[in-house]
Amino acid sequence: MNIIFDFLSFLLNNLFLFTKDFGIAIVILTILVRLLLMPLSLKQKINMVKQQKISVKINELKEKYKSNPKKLESELQEFYKENSKTYLGCLVSFMQLPIIFTLYNVVLKIPMEVSTVIVPWVSNLKAVDKFYIIPVLYTISVMLPNFLPAAQYMKAYKTEKTSKLATIINSLVGSTVSLFITIKAPVALGLYFITSSIFSLVEELIFRVYIKSKPIAN
Repeated sequence: MNIIFDFLSFLLNNLFLFTKDFGIAIVILTILVRLLLMPLSLKQKINMVKQQKISVKINELKEKYKSNPKKLESELQEFYKENSKTYLGCLVSFMQLPIIFTLYNVVLKIPMEVSTVIVPWVSNLKAVDKFYIIPVLYTISVMLPNFLPAAQYMKAYKTEKTSKLATIINSLVGSTVSLFITIKAPVALGLYFITSSIFSLVEELIFRVYIKSKPIAN
């Protein structure tokens, strides 16, 4: 973990030397790290789609052999064996966490009190945003993905159903948590959160468009 921290700190400092702005450096560093992790993230999303299809297939087998328990057990064992790689593939998401948390700590430990052109109303990246613009922007960026399934073309899975109530509840919960996290957080972390959240939204949009054009096989 120390190696990752030292590398990201080194990268952030060099980005600052290049941009002369720690705010811009944080944004660029966050994007670079998320791009690096993107293959793992996409693999996780693909496995989620496969898991959806697996769940549907399992339910079909249970319905087909509901009167023949032995045959059902045999079919399920064979099915689990064939799809074991998909279950293991979902573990790739955990590989991202150490790097994400390390990036969080790197941003948190910026060595000096500086401002940024990105947030001109704040004079210190280590200070909180007294105008609450950063928390509001982060809240909006977190809420947006909840509304993707509402658009027919953006539905990634056949089993994905749009519920207005569920969308509203998820949005309210997400917005409340987001506000709670960023309202007292340094602006530097707010920039990190917003950049990462927007990247996740764009990544999700790209993924949904991709699987609509090239359906994922079981």
